[in-house]
Amino acid sequence: MKLLFVKKPSLLRDWIVQLLKRKFPNDEVFTCDHNNCYEYLDGCRTFDLVILDVHKDIPVDTIIQYYQTSTESKIIAWVEDKESPILSRLFGFGLGGYLYYEMEEKEMIEAITKVLAGEKFIHPLLVTNLLEEYVQTQWKKPSPPLHILSNREWEVLQLLSKGYNNVDIATELFLSDKTVKNYVSSILRKLNVPDRTNAVLKALENKWICV
Repeated sequence: MKLLFVKKPSLLRDWIVQLLKRKFPNDEVFTCDHNNCYEYLDGCRTFDLVILDVHKDIPVDTIIQYYQTSTESKIIAWVEDKESPILSRLFGFGLGGYLYYEMEEKEMIEAITKVLAGEKFIHPLLVTNLLEEYVQTQWKKPSPPLHILSNREWEVLQLLSKGYNNVDIATELFLSDKTVKNYVSSILRKLNVPDRTNAVLKALENKWICV
């Protein structure tokens, strides 16, 4: 595997590179910054994964558009400011992952591994802003496929999208807490996602529910 990390030189970049080399010892890790990133957009170099630091000096849109249209690279955005106005645009690109600066080492490696496996990852602290933007720009009347989840499971997922916890859902649907837990577990299994956040995001991306 070849991995490209786009970030300005810093001690943090050096640390991340060493972490990646340690966790993926058989893979090649390349780095570039705003000064030489265009050298990696010449069509001669391909990467399995591009991790892109969302920084004002980095031509984020240009890099994303190149790798999305010219290669099969998976792309991860690494976000420092969870209130950044660029988040809405980033979500519109439908990247493989959205990481947050304050992630723990283990969490970061797990996220990268999921993206490489074809899964989506969005850090919980970025979810609210991304969902709000998605609803504003992409909302259409939902059409939940009944062959994927049951009617009751769709009801539970719809309430999860509104931020309800298990107790709230149990009260709303007149169910026991245990029954709700079983429904949530079933939803995660059927949608093949690791947690309820990704279940909601997958349903929104496919226009199965609205919030």
